[in-house]
Amino acid sequence: MTVPPDQRSEAELIERAIVGDDRAFEELTRRHHRSVRAFCRRIATRTGDGDDIAQSAFLTAWRRRSTYAGGAFRSWVCAIAWRIFLKHPQMDTAAEVADEGTLASDGERLDLMNALASLRPEERAAVALCVGEGLSHAEAARVLDAPIGTVKSWTLRGRARLQTMLSDYAPEYRGGASR
Repeated sequence: MTVPPDQRSEAELIERAIVGDDRAFEELTRRHHRSVRAFCRRIATRTGDGDDIAQSAFLTAWRRRSTYAGGAFRSWVCAIAWRIFLKHPQMDTAAEVADEGTLASDGERLDLMNALASLRPEERAAVALCVGEGLSHAEAARVLDAPIGTVKSWTLRGRARLQTMLSDYAPEYRGGASR
């Protein structure tokens, strides 16, 4: 009896996707689309651009599935998204980067969007991966193709700038555990 894709382990899905099983890849996409999309929205600062980058990243992952060399599937797709972002025209206009309902008001949401948009792209990506997506500094370093110490610096500087800009809001914007 064949096990449905939604009941397979991630390792099995990856193995099957690499050999061209589109249902396995579809399940991997379903499992990781939300977090990859959130990462892309945070680094691009414009929802439409972030959504486009996420879609391109998954399409590229499908086309280049034979190049997958291990590690977390989500991190691999985020790395693809990061490379696409670096080639994508930089947009300075802020737009929705927060998940719906995570902030109490439109004013807070706009302030967060503007604060994220003011960070250098590398800082924004490091904060989005380590704080927003919960990746370790080592995982983020693989995604961003940068030394771990550099990623730690980007994360610390980005968090510090965000904390300063958002200091009028709730304590969760002023600090918290770092990785």
